Amino acid sequence: MKIIVCCKAVPGIVTEAKIAPDGRSVEYRGELFAMNECDESALEEAIALKRAHGGEVTALTLGPITALDILYVALAKGADRAVRIDAQTQDPQRAGAALAAALKKLDYDLVLTGAQSRDTLAGQVGIATAEQLGLPFAYAVVDVQTAKSGTVTVRKELGSGRYARVELLLPALLCVQTGIQPLTYVPPARMMRARQQPVRSFSLADLGLDAEQLIPRDYRLVDIFQPRRASQVELLQGSSEEIATSLLSKIKEAL
Repeated sequence: MKIIVCCKAVPGIVTEAKIAPDGRSVEYRGELFAMNECDESALEEAIALKRAHGGEVTALTLGPITALDILYVALAKGADRAVRIDAQTQDPQRAGAALAAALKKLDYDLVLTGAQSRDTLAGQVGIATAEQLGLPFAYAVVDVQTAKSGTVTVRKELGSGRYARVELLLPALLCVQTGIQPLTYVPPARMMRARQQPVRSFSLADLGLDAEQLIPRDYRLVDIFQPRRASQVELLQGSSEEIATSLLSKIKEAL
């Protein structure tokens, strides 16, 4: 089975976060990038499926040259190949279009993505990618089982403690929940070997796309702001009787 895992590089340790002067972006200090946690769980699941049933795993990311770090992590964990799309966008629909264009150039039976990324929390990239490719998909997958040839059976969350078991025809796409597999530690020696492996790269031109096609459509970012404080906390001091009297007085004022 050929499995492709879509991974996203997200800020690792972030400090000094603040709203930029333009009011439409966030400035922060953070030089390290890490693999998005849901995507890392998807990668671990892909490697587990490879161990159980054979095949190969390819890690695919959309991002700048700094995103190579997460691909090296994927290779060190057990991925066979790594591919990077040399482009950037935070719009889930546009990201899905770019990933779908790259997937059309690759061979796969199963595509795994994380359920959502921790920086935007949109939860739409996997669904948008499946829609672009016309693939059957399942969201919030917590268990993957291969069944008879040509299908995959999964268990997915429905909410309120309910689950559904779904059988999908391959090729298919699964949006995986965090925790589907325990995350593994990568020894430094294995990381050093992974950095020596080649990483295939696609430009937008290679995919038949251009920069304008990655610009968000049909909406615009209006404002970014701190949560507005609706009330002020006041600590009451004194004896029990004084606190009770003051609290009763404030309740009467509020009513």
